[in-house]
Amino acid sequence: MGRICFPVVLSLVLAYAAQAQAPDSLLMVRYRAAEQLLRSGQYQQALPLLESLYRERPDVYIFYDRLKQTYENLKRYDDAIRLIEARLDDQAPNPSLLAEKGRLLYLKGNETAARAAWEAAIQAAPRKSGTYRVVYQTLLALRRFDEAIRVLERAQQALSNPSLFLLDLAYLYSLNGRYQEAMEAYRRFLEQDARRLGLVQTRLEPFLEEPAAREAGINVFKRAVRRTPLNPAFRQMLAWLYLRNDNYNEALKVYRALDRLQQAQGQLLLQFALQARDAGALEVARAALEEILRQAGSPILPEAHYELGRLYEQQARAGDTTAAQHARMMYQRFLTTFPGHPLFPDVLHRLARLELDVLHHSHHADSLLAVVIRRFGGHEVAWQARFDQGRLALQNGNLSAARLAFLRLLETRRTGPLAEAARYQLALLDFYEGAFEAALAQLDILVEDAASDIANDALSLRLLIQENRGPDSLHTPLRRYAYARLLLAQGQLAAALDSLNALQQNVGLHPIADDVTLLRAHLLRQLGRPAEALALLLEFPLRYPQSPLRDQSLYEAARIQEEDLHNPAAALKTYTRLLTEFPGSPLIPEVRLRIRTLREQDA
Repeated sequence: MGRICFPVVLSLVLAYAAQAQAPDSLLMVRYRAAEQLLRSGQYQQALPLLESLYRERPDVYIFYDRLKQTYENLKRYDDAIRLIEARLDDQAPNPSLLAEKGRLLYLKGNETAARAAWEAAIQAAPRKSGTYRVVYQTLLALRRFDEAIRVLERAQQALSNPSLFLLDLAYLYSLNGRYQEAMEAYRRFLEQDARRLGLVQTRLEPFLEEPAAREAGINVFKRAVRRTPLNPAFRQMLAWLYLRNDNYNEALKVYRALDRLQQAQGQLLLQFALQARDAGALEVARAALEEILRQAGSPILPEAHYELGRLYEQQARAGDTTAAQHARMMYQRFLTTFPGHPLFPDVLHRLARLELDVLHHSHHADSLLAVVIRRFGGHEVAWQARFDQGRLALQNGNLSAARLAFLRLLETRRTGPLAEAARYQLALLDFYEGAFEAALAQLDILVEDAASDIANDALSLRLLIQENRGPDSLHTPLRRYAYARLLLAQGQLAAALDSLNALQQNVGLHPIADDVTLLRAHLLRQLGRPAEALALLLEFPLRYPQSPLRDQSLYEAARIQEEDLHNPAAALKTYTRLLTEFPGSPLIPEVRLRIRTLREQDA
């Protein structure tokens, strides 16, 4: 009843008053009183007012409409139907009124009479498409999908126009699970107007969670491409459906043909490659980028070089040493081939970070970072390079130089993500050196002011310090744990593990024991000992039943089972255990995604 607010109702009444004799002021007072009762849900109390208003001025539409709605709200369907019948003209029957009469009869429970009313509505103006639309929309609101479909199909035949209502029919077919017919309707619609591809995809989106819908679409548009190979909309639709079905190899074939058909010179392939890379289909993305590189005249060769380097870098950071060499080669080739390209500073900086973080060539990284700062001092990458110089000093064991680099950066930039990252690194340096109060002072600023990623890291470190100080005045267990974290930051994985193993033997019941165990598992995995890491992680919830890290331990265990040990069945079991035992964990969305992915791969 609240669909039309009072000011709108009042404006409608006043508009009517400009064309006919307006209701007097007493009518308006009574109407406002009725409207107030309706807004508060007091339908029975509003009814006498509305009935009297309608008796006095049946020609005012809003009085009629409000009274009919009130009868309906009170389930007095016969009274509402009588109102409609009073407005019907036998000489010129109104399809809208007849369709509404059918709806009320249906709500009353008289389906036979309802169908008769809808048939009468169609017969009132059988040569007008609006007639069928009114009846179809009435049936749709009642969720009578089969009947709504029959009405629209009848409209196509009666008006000799098979293109009529295609989008409406496609939607109804989808609602009814008739995906093959829905996709055929969308195909016919695109055949008429290829520019509406985005609209079709938007309307299909809610139904593509169903595998049957995706498969039906792929089958329909594969046939469409075979029949009409020069229609790009059909190929674009097919490629989109392949992507939604996670079938990137087939999608690549379609994009390859599309790129040739539209003479895009690799631009469509690049677009696809980025989508595939972001979805984790790295090998398919690499194949698309390499195909662009084979097109000697393509205007996007620099971008293809750059993105292929980034793809290899992504694989390298996941532990692929061969990919690290390929990434270095692609970046070096870019710098040699495209020295004036706008991406040049970014590529130079990426190469420096690759040498620093993945290849661990400190001297090469230092030289490249210096070049970035010298040649592009005013560019954003120069500030990133200054930050990386601080990280390099930390890795080399020069904590004083690292602190100086981060302090200078913080003094210059003051705000923004880079300044927050520098402040967090300063907090870490205090933590590594056992200056826990100084670290907390920096972390308090970050927790309150920083963006989400840094704030989360800062909060985790602050909790670690606050919960694990003592038992002695030197905070010895926490200090030894911090030293192991420093070794890890410097890339000394074996030394860090040895330090943690020694601490584990002496830590006893100290609250830092669970953090020590989790970091040991992390190091074991990095050192290529996943089975040992897995054993620690799986027993973690039993060993530390009060630890807030139990959900994280199971998540890391499942990742090892899935990625390192290639045991999807075991991973699925562990993910499910996490889902059951820790339903409130912030990891739940990612866990659900991994479970869905593993089940689809197994299907």
